[in-house]
Amino acid sequence: MLVTDMLKSSYYIFLFIIFAVSASISLAEETVVEFPITDTAQIITQSGVEIDRSNETGGSGLLLIDAGEPMTVELFELDEQDFGSRRLTYRAQIRSQDLTATEDSRGISYLELLAKFPDGEELVSRGPRVPVSGTQDWTAAKAVLYLDKEGAPESVKLNLVVEGRGKVWIDDIKLEAIPLRIDYLFWGHIVVWVVLIIYIYSLLRKNRQLKRELETV
Repeated sequence: MLVTDMLKSSYYIFLFIIFAVSASISLAEETVVEFPITDTAQIITQSGVEIDRSNETGGSGLLLIDAGEPMTVELFELDEQDFGSRRLTYRAQIRSQDLTATEDSRGISYLELLAKFPDGEELVSRGPRVPVSGTQDWTAAKAVLYLDKEGAPESVKLNLVVEGRGKVWIDDIKLEAIPLRIDYLFWGHIVVWVVLIIYIYSLLRKNRQLKRELETV
């Protein structure tokens, strides 16, 4: 009887913890901002950019950068957004054609994610780890930034850096924002499962041991 009551208590505790964790995770949902390319007027940098509507990978068109020299193309900027305590992931598809080095550049292209804070501090992330170069087919690229400092940034900027001469296309641009506490809840969820499994296993062992003792009486 005692063991049965303990198992019932464990079951209710288990349900409560799972409910609490699930509810907390649901309050920390991911935010995704997509940037379909329809017009160069959307782009901050106007020089050297044009719309290429052939072979798009998911957006309304491709943005083509025809770089005669190294340049940073400022694509989009978000302000008045609550990105405090977030993990930001800037994703896009990029490809290159005849992208070559110059005297002051390496002949590569990559994403750049930049967050600027009211105190003037800037945090920067670049990706992918292996940038596109030469002539390269569509490559999934991302840059990840952890905004764990106090306060939210006043602006977040999505750039494309071209270190060289040649053509670079970019498409399917998006920014994902996930509250950092999701990571903590995930590992907390794992720990809860492990502890509960061990606890229930221990109760079952005690139950079997009690049955054996009763059989010997």
